[in-house]
Amino acid sequence: MKKKLLGFGLACAMVASVGVISAGCCGENQSNIDAQNFYAMAAVSSVSYLQESGTQSLSSMNEVSRPSTISETDVNSIASYMDMFQGLLSSGNDYFSNGEVTENDEYYGTYNLKMTMSIPTITGETETFVMYYKEINTETKEEIDDNEIELEINTTLEGVITVGNETFNVSGMREYEKEGRETEVSIEFKTWSMDTPNDYVEIEHSAENDEIEYEYSIYKNNRLLNKTEVEYENERSEKKLELEFIDNSTEIKSEVKYELTQYNNNPNKYSVEVKNSTNENEIKETFTITVLETGYLFEYKNGFTETIAL
Repeated sequence: MKKKLLGFGLACAMVASVGVISAGCCGENQSNIDAQNFYAMAAVSSVSYLQESGTQSLSSMNEVSRPSTISETDVNSIASYMDMFQGLLSSGNDYFSNGEVTENDEYYGTYNLKMTMSIPTITGETETFVMYYKEINTETKEEIDDNEIELEINTTLEGVITVGNETFNVSGMREYEKEGRETEVSIEFKTWSMDTPNDYVEIEHSAENDEIEYEYSIYKNNRLLNKTEVEYENERSEKKLELEFIDNSTEIKSEVKYELTQYNNNPNKYSVEVKNSTNENEIKETFTITVLETGYLFEYKNGFTETIAL
């Protein structure tokens, strides 16, 4: 059964990233809730990648070819992140639930917290991920300076994720700092298979007031294969997602930036600019992406179109 893997998982993780911003006005309790959202979503995305990381199918619509500046890897990478962008624009985080580990649970006595995630697949069925974990508060500092509360909280996370007959280890850390109305949050989340511990996924998120950054790193045999750096902006009714892909899988390191901007009059259509990473003012290519029920339609200036199936 083919699942809607990396795209959906990263969408969830990015929704969590946006949620963390609210900690600036809602305080420690909201920060804890948003951190749990992030843990659930990072768990799904990282495990899904470790389970299966194949590319999506491409179907050419006419005889002209894709512009030479855009590779098949570029197209599949962008398609993977389209779900993420759509996830940023929605508020649906109701696919997981939190609870405590009971005597009937497999990891009773080892972990005290349990998170169940029911993820829809493209076939209309549901796959269940369960994370058993403990989060330990390693440091808490609270001071009052000039009538403003300064708060710092550090925690570590340890646990396992089960899906079907497979089990994955997870670890992480969280830092939360609040000084008056200024808030800064950083979260790290690492997932690896018990069978192949040297292959793992690391997810890092940071949020400071209205700035959101996100990194997704893939390691094979303890070697960094590729990394994606993400920045999200929502200013003056313009919603923009900036992606930078860093590919270390070959001897020649490759870096490229993409800017996806949603059309104001069509929420299902995006303009895309591809830029040279060494000179972000140099635009290599521009094209559009339209969201369809079955996938994403890429349309280039030379008339070539292709659909990436979900």
